[in-house]
Amino acid sequence: MKLAQILIASAVLTLTSLTQAATTPNDPYQIVQQTTERVLAVIKDGKGYYEKEPDRFNKQVEAVMNDVVDFDGFARGVMGPYASAQRYQALTTEQEKTEFRARVQRFSETFKHGLVETYAKGLLKFNGQKIETLPARKGDDPATGAVAIVQNIYGSADKPYVVQYSMRRNRDGEWKLQNVIIEGINLGQTYRSQFASAADQYRGDLDKVIANWKVEPKAVVDAENSKEGKR
Repeated sequence: MKLAQILIASAVLTLTSLTQAATTPNDPYQIVQQTTERVLAVIKDGKGYYEKEPDRFNKQVEAVMNDVVDFDGFARGVMGPYASAQRYQALTTEQEKTEFRARVQRFSETFKHGLVETYAKGLLKFNGQKIETLPARKGDDPATGAVAIVQNIYGSADKPYVVQYSMRRNRDGEWKLQNVIIEGINLGQTYRSQFASAADQYRGDLDKVIANWKVEPKAVVDAENSKEGKR
């Protein structure tokens, strides 16, 4: 399995696992481990009907992600200063503020749509490789409300892909995925850099940035061959 596929599939495995947080003991490690097998079963089922009913599978993925991802917050984080409160407060007319809010919402919807479709395709490429959730490291304490969970995902290569998930409790006490690091590639930072670079490319025309947004980070595509070549 290639790095880009690992990025897609492993992230969804974790996102899906977090939906159990409300009914599972307050142990994020247990949450991730217990639900991995359930997610693999969902993937297996989806392979049986995806060709004829791709929308059905996509909707199932979207429903899962809606439960655990704050897409608006994620989108604002990716947009960085272009969606900041300071930028909004600096606007002087109601029309500018309305356009600002509409633009942020439009990007959120674009971002969400792209993630759902890309993740759904990535799930179907996941062939049931071994997934190992490592135990808590010294100093990690879920009681603090934030932990980093590491998984080893085994494919055809001898060495596993190392995936780290940053998880944090929200105000309701629910565990939410905050960031993902795949083989040293920080997904949150990568998306934010991608947006900033696109904004420069289109000379600040955020409408063009949104219209041409690509979900799969360029850094992952660039790193894919080098990573595969080392395995």
